[in-house]
Amino acid sequence: MFELPKRDLNGAFTSLPLDDVHFGAGSLEKLGPTLEMHGIERALIITGNTLANKTDLVDKVKAATGGRTAAVFAESIQHVPRQGVLRAAEMAREHDVDGLICFGGGSPNDTAKAVMVALAQDITTAEGFDKARIKFQYPDQIEIPPVTGDCVPLIAIPTTLSAGEFTYFVGVTDEVRKVKDLYADKKITAKAVILDPELTLATPDWLWLSTGMRAVDHCVEAIYSGLAQPFTDALAIRGLDMLFTYLPQCKDDPSDLVARVQCQVASWLSVFGLGSVSLGLSHGIGHQLGARCDVPHGITSCVMLHHTMGFNRSHTAEQQAWMAGAMGVETSNMSAEVAAEAAQKTMTGFVTNLGLPTRLRDVDGVSEADFEAIAKDALEDLIVATNPRPVTSVDDVIGLLKTAW
Repeated sequence: MFELPKRDLNGAFTSLPLDDVHFGAGSLEKLGPTLEMHGIERALIITGNTLANKTDLVDKVKAATGGRTAAVFAESIQHVPRQGVLRAAEMAREHDVDGLICFGGGSPNDTAKAVMVALAQDITTAEGFDKARIKFQYPDQIEIPPVTGDCVPLIAIPTTLSAGEFTYFVGVTDEVRKVKDLYADKKITAKAVILDPELTLATPDWLWLSTGMRAVDHCVEAIYSGLAQPFTDALAIRGLDMLFTYLPQCKDDPSDLVARVQCQVASWLSVFGLGSVSLGLSHGIGHQLGARCDVPHGITSCVMLHHTMGFNRSHTAEQQAWMAGAMGVETSNMSAEVAAEAAQKTMTGFVTNLGLPTRLRDVDGVSEADFEAIAKDALEDLIVATNPRPVTSVDDVIGLLKTAW
């Protein structure tokens, strides 16, 4: 197994104010006691239309609150447009809620965290979000406004594997600019996360598997981040190994609760260090493919991660060689460069075997005419600043998009 290159260590690890993570079948029963512990009596459940109207799962969540549900907002949609956040915040005010429960995938989670920001800062118009969003100009001009005011507590119950429930940042789309903006503050960290695989059985297979690839993307970009450190390396490499083991088992048998909870815990590992380690170009492009072209975030990782690994290989051969071992590649007789090439090929094959797209041309909504705007917006995403290979121009990003096409 390859060893990572010796490097000087100088940094910090940030612990987020997440109190508890409950995992395993039946964990939903922890919801009522968790709400009680945090003094929540009037919770707003934030979820999506499908879960609310085509399954009985929202009713199960309401029942598990023990009568502590004030209302249900079931209009969260992917990429979290500002107007949707404003509607959810208005409902929260109308019902005088004292806590939030997000139930579903990344969209309900991000909607809930954005509602926390809107309530804390009394944001009532789309323009009001401008004062709270992160402003970044590549490579190092950055402004991160703190969230002023107190935030209501959030309890997260995910049904996909993107793992945003474990972070302290949120992406919200400005519909006018067609850009996904980031907001960050420890105050918007969930107080507790409940990982119950029984609640994920209604998740469409393509969504479960593609968000699993989003977790894989977290692992890879954390390991070769410009801010990588041993503690987060350990979390990410274990998460990568588990995802490569259990995602295919989920594809073969979607009812396998053991494989599903293993993937849930792996997704937690993939993202838990992201309060300390930023990511890179695959995520930066993915944010803007979502905002501009309405591509689901899991799918953006399917089509961009393996190409971004190739883009970064010149600066990350040893790290990618190390990852190859976690992907099941026998690397004992390989140079780092050859093992890194094998890692990229293995990643491409892994996505293909999951039945997911590997090229931008195979994704609805994306056109080559979008490349320049996507590239420009990606360079304004601060996550790109820690890409291991410096991204020096819009042309660098356009070139990568053309490779991925």
